[in-house]
Amino acid sequence: MNQTERIRMELEGSGYPTQVFEWNRGTVIAFEYQMECGSHAGKTVHIGVSNPDGEYPEYPPHWVHISPPLDDGRGGAKEIYQDPEGRQWLAMSRPPGDFWDRRPTKHMSVYVKEHIGRIWKDV
Repeated sequence: MNQTERIRMELEGSGYPTQVFEWNRGTVIAFEYQMECGSHAGKTVHIGVSNPDGEYPEYPPHWVHISPPLDDGRGGAKEIYQDPEGRQWLAMSRPPGDFWDRRPTKHMSVYVKEHIGRIWKDV
């Protein structure tokens, strides 16, 4: 099973129906997500993840995509683009390595809960 299928399977097993599309840097696995904290708490958005540079689960997705585009106010690599359906996305490089390396269980449910959550907690 390739990393796209594994990520997709783990997300769907955690209750997140997915859609997959191509971005200029690779494959994006997207899902609907309700913001749990920060100034956008309660807002439903689409989140996408992509991992063009590594093999999951050893290397977790480091590109986090959001539609509609909401900037988290941090620096780093960012790009705005449109998916094949015309929806606008903001892609941000957000490596989660600092917590991922310490996790005994590496699974997308942990990634969504801890990494995606912490990106938006102070926004």
